Amino acid sequence: MNNYHTRQLTGCLAMLQLQRDVRQAKTVEELGLIMVNRSQKILPATTTLFWQKNLITGAIKQASAVATVDNNAPFIIWANAFINRLSSQNSKNQVYIVNKQNLDPDDIKQWAEWLPPHGLMLPISSMDDTIYGWLFMVREEEWQPSDKVLAQELGQMYCYSWLTLNKQNFFPAANSNKLVNKWAKKAFFAFVIIIIVALFAVDVQQSVLAPATVMPHNPKVVTSPLDGVIKKIAVEANSSVKQGQILFWLEPSEIKNRRDVSKLVLQVTKERYLKAQKVAFSDPEARANLPLLESQIKQHTAEATYAQELLERTVVRAQNDGIAMFSNPSHWQGRPVEVGEQVMVIANANEVEVEISLAVDDAIIMQPGAEVLLFLNSDPLNPLPAKLHYASYQATVDQNGILAYRLTAKLLATPTPPRIGIQGTAKLLGPQTSIFYYLFRRPLTVLRQAVGF
Repeated sequence: MNNYHTRQLTGCLAMLQLQRDVRQAKTVEELGLIMVNRSQKILPATTTLFWQKNLITGAIKQASAVATVDNNAPFIIWANAFINRLSSQNSKNQVYIVNKQNLDPDDIKQWAEWLPPHGLMLPISSMDDTIYGWLFMVREEEWQPSDKVLAQELGQMYCYSWLTLNKQNFFPAANSNKLVNKWAKKAFFAFVIIIIVALFAVDVQQSVLAPATVMPHNPKVVTSPLDGVIKKIAVEANSSVKQGQILFWLEPSEIKNRRDVSKLVLQVTKERYLKAQKVAFSDPEARANLPLLESQIKQHTAEATYAQELLERTVVRAQNDGIAMFSNPSHWQGRPVEVGEQVMVIANANEVEVEISLAVDDAIIMQPGAEVLLFLNSDPLNPLPAKLHYASYQATVDQNGILAYRLTAKLLATPTPPRIGIQGTAKLLGPQTSIFYYLFRRPLTVLRQAVGF
């Protein structure tokens, strides 16, 4: 037997062996490894990549000589994009040789760095010309027309096994029994129908989660009594204070100087009045100035009294017992404030409520009196019951930059109210709704916004 017939026989045996291995593949991954590693017995190649097509683009799933593909490797990143461009430019179901002269300069440079010079694109396609992926093969020698014929046959053989592995029956027991297969399919569809009916027929209580904070109920706001500069904060942040206790001082220098000047002017005016009163009997002009001096005394007395009142108001005291809530004292010291500007609040530790920030995207229909469960971050296993009593009609941007509705809820009777300022998660319980709406409310909202109805 001559060398030509020997090569033919060897090729036929290699093809038969490859077909047997392909038929014995049990998973898609195993078939992919056979395609990239065993195809070289029929079509000699240096490197073989299997690129699987998906709904959008595709990705390299297997590569020759490696067990797994590292998607973050520079070569794989480039090869993914490169094969994706080739597949989009050549969508026909046929084998073709990649000509580097028609590629982008960047691809030519990358190819020369990573791969041998001659490439072949082999489609994994069915008889109806549906392409499921590509084998990209490269080698040092040029590809011949006979190689394209063999590659076309390999692609159809691989696709047949590919479809078989991807369309296995969901019910393994039905593979060898047509009757069981028939009833298994009927049971499956019946199960699907029951699930769909249950989605619309069974009602559940609608609920949503939102971040929450324990806040004081009706706190007493402490504001600046006049324009000035805060000299010193007399209490610590979040500390207990008693009624009448000094909270902070305003800088009194300017007001004190005004009071001293008013008193000095008042004293001088009084002396002038006494002097004029002594000579009033003999000096008509001095007697005529007495009413004017009397009015000036009243004016300067009022000014001195007002300055003294302002000076007393520079010392701000607590109007009731509670907890002084404000930011860091060093933040306020030396800071100018205007009259009426809030400096701190005095809160009763036993009178608290829950402030909830409900994002617009999560908003559901909530009525006053709705049930609320508060899960504190410090004690998430013991939720605290509450009742919703306020919900804003207009959404505002919260401190996290999220457009949200502000809700408040009153805690029901608890042995010890939680500490003011502690945070957690509130579960808001809404009206009854179907399981379908409960599960697909967010997707339906996004769909409505996208479609516009």
